[in-house]
Amino acid sequence: MGTGGDTAAAGGTPTTGGTGGDGATSGTGAEGGTTSTGGSAGMGGDAGVGGMATAGSGGSGTSGAAGGPGICQELSVVPTPQVPIVTILVDTSSSMFETMPPTWPLLYDALMNETDGVVPALAPKIRFGFTSYKGAGTTHAEDDDACAELATVDPALDNSAAIDAVYGPIEWPTSHPKWETPTGHAITRTAAALSAFMPDPPGPKFILLLTDGNPNTCEVLDPQCGQDVAIKAAQDAYAAGVGLFVLGVGDIVAQPNNGCPTSGRCGALHLQDLANAGVGAPVHAPSDTFVYEACNGDALLGTYEAEAPDVGTPFTVDTRNENAKAELVSTLTGLLANVISCTVEMDARVTGDPALGMVSVGGSPIAYGGTDGWALDMSTLYNVTLQGAACETFKGGATLDIQFPCDPSGKPIAVRR
Repeated sequence: MGTGGDTAAAGGTPTTGGTGGDGATSGTGAEGGTTSTGGSAGMGGDAGVGGMATAGSGGSGTSGAAGGPGICQELSVVPTPQVPIVTILVDTSSSMFETMPPTWPLLYDALMNETDGVVPALAPKIRFGFTSYKGAGTTHAEDDDACAELATVDPALDNSAAIDAVYGPIEWPTSHPKWETPTGHAITRTAAALSAFMPDPPGPKFILLLTDGNPNTCEVLDPQCGQDVAIKAAQDAYAAGVGLFVLGVGDIVAQPNNGCPTSGRCGALHLQDLANAGVGAPVHAPSDTFVYEACNGDALLGTYEAEAPDVGTPFTVDTRNENAKAELVSTLTGLLANVISCTVEMDARVTGDPALGMVSVGGSPIAYGGTDGWALDMSTLYNVTLQGAACETFKGGATLDIQFPCDPSGKPIAVRR
């Protein structure tokens, strides 16, 4: 009797006489009756060589087919998405608690609520970090850490519990100290921490700035003329590989010029400038007289163009609205969807017809090559990109499943890399 390969199955039994071959190496059929047939071929091992039963008297043996249907098995693929890193940078200035209704609890609930909060929903797809910042009531050099108190959580996947442990307890003391808004200082420190963070596998890095006020600087607390320092910080962050998105809430929406000099670009204009800087686009130049504000000395630090177009997208929510929380959830979800990639890297390479692959998003099958389906990067044969509605569903938190069966001839259409 022959010996099978790694995964050989037992061969068939002749009707009369001995047993046929049962492995990848040929077995010998028994000599027997005039109507006996040799054993059928056993399944071959990894090499794909079938067993051969030698015919008994009056019979004929059957050979196994190398690489045939008996060898190929359906391949489940592990898709590895490009995981973005986002540090949520939250302004903790006094006005976040002073406005009516207070902006702070609304924003916290929209981000962290276990049922419908944005962070728990997207934590499996985004490495979230967290930093809150509140400026000191005394002046400091711009590069002095004493300028602002930061509470931080390092980025990680499924990080909502760790963030909540730091974010949740933050409150405005009953003594009501004045906490300033040194946004440029906070962006600089947050970008430095992100630049030093080296996850495996790597991913794109972003700051999500949530602020309710025009910024001041560390060296000049009032007026709120820290726009140039904040824009320079955002431009430097982008140059270091850290993008920035901004959402204005509360006071900067309700009172856009509050505390801001008339020579500055304040409120929505400042948010637009930050949004441009955050995506590496030119920033609109302020008025000539802004150069001489107390915050700036005789020269601006940022880079400006006289007629820079609005390229980045600043987001705003008026937290006085009755449905402010729902607006915050919707806006933040849409904003963060921009950083989630719909391209995944598989641990397998497609070697056959990709149209035979079975891909589902959220349990629903999607078609290969369809507008709302999936595509294979033909230059690598292992990168899959979701399209249209499938991409949006995936960004919203749906699971992705990829399977490659055998083709009709029994050959695999994908192999492990």
